[in-house]
Amino acid sequence: MKRLFQISCFILLFLLITFNAHARLVKYELDLESKKIDKTGKPVDSITINGSIPGPVLEFTEGDYAVLKVNNKMDVDTSIHWHGLLVPPKMDGVPYVSFPPIKPHSSYLYHFPIRQAGTYWYHSHTRLQEQKGLYGAIVIHPKKKVIEADREEVVGVPIAYHR
Repeated sequence: MKRLFQISCFILLFLLITFNAHARLVKYELDLESKKIDKTGKPVDSITINGSIPGPVLEFTEGDYAVLKVNNKMDVDTSIHWHGLLVPPKMDGVPYVSFPPIKPHSSYLYHFPIRQAGTYWYHSHTRLQEQKGLYGAIVIHPKKKVIEADREEVVGVPIAYHR
């Protein structure tokens, strides 16, 4: 499977160089797992991305080409929707609309150009997986800096656990 991912990345890189010599290939690998998480003294069924809730912040620069390998390590179908991003229909991540769900114990390779700057988020569109922790932030930096800041932070609300 790793070899197939490497070959796919090579082909994408070749196409990228052929069609747009200025684009940068940015790769992420996301492992989705079901876990019990205890923040209040009562374990709750949750979904982590690379072992955390929320998932990692995915950073790009406008004009990059995103390659995201999503590994579904769960026993149920899943999906990831790239909320607010301009992506081709097959990369949108809404199951049974423009995209097949990612089957249990399999992987899916999302790939698309990064067309706009801004702060967005990614999340599941399958059952209540978003509410169980399958979400994270996306930061897309503009090609040209428009303002200078001493520090940049993604501000969000962590998943809440109720008794």
